[in-house]
Amino acid sequence: MKNFKSVFFLFLCLCFLGNVFATDFPTKPIRLIVPWASGGFTDILGRVLAEKISKSLGQPVIVENRPGASGAIGSEYVARSNADGYTLLITTSDSLVRLMKDKSFDPLRDFSHVTLIATQPVLLAVGSGVPARSLGEFVAMAKNKPGKISYGSPGEGGAVHLAMELFSNVAGIQMIHVPYKGINPALTDVLGGQVDSILISLQGAGGNIKSGKLRPLAITSLNRSPIAMDIPTLSESGYPKFELTLWYALTGPKGISQEILDILNREVKAALSMPDVNEKLTGANTNPIGSSPEQLRNFTRDEIAKWGMVVK
Repeated sequence: MKNFKSVFFLFLCLCFLGNVFATDFPTKPIRLIVPWASGGFTDILGRVLAEKISKSLGQPVIVENRPGASGAIGSEYVARSNADGYTLLITTSDSLVRLMKDKSFDPLRDFSHVTLIATQPVLLAVGSGVPARSLGEFVAMAKNKPGKISYGSPGEGGAVHLAMELFSNVAGIQMIHVPYKGINPALTDVLGGQVDSILISLQGAGGNIKSGKLRPLAITSLNRSPIAMDIPTLSESGYPKFELTLWYALTGPKGISQEILDILNREVKAALSMPDVNEKLTGANTNPIGSSPEQLRNFTRDEIAKWGMVVK
């Protein structure tokens, strides 16, 4: 009986200590890897969340950019990191598709899922030097010049690349793909006239639409944006049900404990509910989500099934 009591007491102590260690997280700075170049929307989103979470957790959250290969370089770096919650990743639809294509890691099995942060439609836009004033005129121009009209993307094999290829197939046009290491260098060349078109968010486009340097032809959501009602959708422009929604999620290496995942999930949700953060996102035509880890896992599974067909 004495031995039983001793073992039971030890068990209670271990359970107590386990709870203490879990709730002590974090005890040192957290690194948030953004797998894209600085200045893009993913980078901006990461820094906004890092600032809020740093204050609430009492530890610095340091944003580190590791761009390249449509987000795969940063993603692979995080997948190989220790599963202690101190190295995290902002996953995007582009990086998911690239990992699926390369098969270097399994986006579902090789990562811990924290929360779906937000979703965002994009614009099909052209530089001011392109004569097309509507999507119909753009498609007609591309048909008249097969293989001559170009588009820029954040990288080879990402969601934007595949979406533009899918649209080209649906529209019956041939375009030249010009990949970059992020959306900003792609936008720079569109504005400079070296590249004709681009898929880009309202936030990424910045003041270039208002200034006339960038001309939006259509938005990829099924409904018009409440902050850009004058931009028609692809669906109403002759391509019914054609939709592309980019998304952003917080993940980490496989094996992060549920206690730490719950803490991180709680903190991101709290940040997204703050009025100033919510205003920044909705002002960028972005829908804040804040899902549970399980919901993100199911969402990722659905995205793999959807993009798997396009990749093949």
